[in-house]
Amino acid sequence: MAGPTGLEQYLLQDGDIPGLVPIDSPVTNESDPFDLPPGGAEVLQRSGYVATTFQPAEGEEAAGVSSVLLFDSEQGARAWMAYETLESVLRFQIPEGDFDRFRVRDVPGARGWTGPDLHGNAIGNVYWTQGRCMLLVAIETEGPKVEPLSTGAQAIYERTGGTCPE
Repeated sequence: MAGPTGLEQYLLQDGDIPGLVPIDSPVTNESDPFDLPPGGAEVLQRSGYVATTFQPAEGEEAAGVSSVLLFDSEQGARAWMAYETLESVLRFQIPEGDFDRFRVRDVPGARGWTGPDLHGNAIGNVYWTQGRCMLLVAIETEGPKVEPLSTGAQAIYERTGGTCPE
């Protein structure tokens, strides 16, 4: 199944997270979306991965990225999110540090975590699915992370009505 175009509304827009502004144009990539733990590429393929569209964002106090991972089916998107939020997979990104999990009010099934990355930078991610899309918002900041991540996810969910392009 081919990936749709015009996914900008599913990415962060100016004002979705105060102080964070999208930069550059969105990019779509059909290869592995990022460094994966051992066995991750096989899980991604079994989930029916199609492509990732992403766009970085910057601000004075933070940097971030929003992504839409497309799958052949809703089940594939949910399976990948379940895999990507496993503690063993998070340990690939945060091998020694502690991370805290959180949920996002008003975005069904949205889950996130905050903690230090491989270099000790303070980061956070929030994930949720909408149809065959798995959406991700990630930030790096020394300031609060749960509130801005939740605000960004809520803005995207509200703007898109919880849908994903067919």
